[in-house]
Amino acid sequence: MSIFANYRVKGILSPGLASLYTSRTIVLIAMGFVGMFGPVFFLIKYQSLEKTIWFYLVAWIMYLFLAAPGAKIMNHLGIRGTLILSLPFLALFYLCLYFFDNNLLLFSIMAMIALTIYRMCYWVPYHTNFTRFSEGHKRGKQLGLLDSLATFLGIIIPFASGFLIKEFGFNLVFVISIILVLIAIIPLLFLPEVKEKFSRSYKRTWQEFFSKKNRQMMVAYMGDGAENWIGGVLWPIFIWQLLEGEFLTIGIITSLITFVAVILKLIVGDYTDRFNKRKLMHLGSALYSLGWIIKMFISTAFHIFLASTYHNFAYILLRTPFDALMYEKAADSGHYIDEYSTLREMYLQVGRIIVMIVILILLKFVPLYLVFVLAAISSLLVNLLPKHGLHETASLR
Repeated sequence: MSIFANYRVKGILSPGLASLYTSRTIVLIAMGFVGMFGPVFFLIKYQSLEKTIWFYLVAWIMYLFLAAPGAKIMNHLGIRGTLILSLPFLALFYLCLYFFDNNLLLFSIMAMIALTIYRMCYWVPYHTNFTRFSEGHKRGKQLGLLDSLATFLGIIIPFASGFLIKEFGFNLVFVISIILVLIAIIPLLFLPEVKEKFSRSYKRTWQEFFSKKNRQMMVAYMGDGAENWIGGVLWPIFIWQLLEGEFLTIGIITSLITFVAVILKLIVGDYTDRFNKRKLMHLGSALYSLGWIIKMFISTAFHIFLASTYHNFAYILLRTPFDALMYEKAADSGHYIDEYSTLREMYLQVGRIIVMIVILILLKFVPLYLVFVLAAISSLLVNLLPKHGLHETASLR
């Protein structure tokens, strides 16, 4: 039975959305055990921030060029089958990290390949399914509820992960993540099949990628991708360096911040449906951008807690309406939901790739915390998200 069965009865979640998010929640828990310690793991193994960035850079470049071919897998396996196929590759990624010390180069390459295949098979089908199963008039509430449930389950994980890494090293959390990822396949077996076909050729996808009519969407998602990467990779590394490698302290602080975020997500999710999503997003992006400037000046664990609590509030205020709008744009695209999701994925990767290249250059001249300015600027670009989805004639397919 889905862990969201009660919410199905109340009519908040459809059966398909409940099954999808049961699996997604388990995956988030699995990823949470590595979570913010993942970038630190690569930094420790590579003994170089630049080499760590290069790992992410190559992996995202691979995904950029394979996102469209990955979407076509849905045409042969169906959306449910493609989602199921993705998760063993995520487990394989964690298995590669388990054996990292045996051959750094070999398992780095294998990890990048496994991660890319997971992304190819997971993200476009996931967003397509979520768009189909969610409902426009309460999409913000659904996003807020589902994110809050996932976050609530993850309150203890950073603390537990920090403790396990401190006492036993990284390998134990990799084993836990592998087991959970494989368990996440089970809810997908009950996922209703959605009939959706990716109709564009590889050439046509790139023509749309560079199309002038999609320029606003490109910049908005590039900004989202750039900020997301800085927050997910450089911020954990910065905290780890600031706290001198205290994994347990980092885990405790992160758990406390996550606890506060649960209540905020539920509140903002409800307000997203009651008020203008775009106005909420504008306010959230301004506050969130300011948060990155504040983070440049922190120097203690208490500062991290205060700054991150504020930043989480601003992030929720930005992210919930932004994601709701994103799914609305995808829904507005009609039969081009998967095409919209594919372009979005490609734009996200371009943003990440560009910001990584810029940071590799900047780090030769400035300390790490100064690159947070790039995140502040990038977070403002999401306001350019256009009001329309994708529409084109059949002759252009």
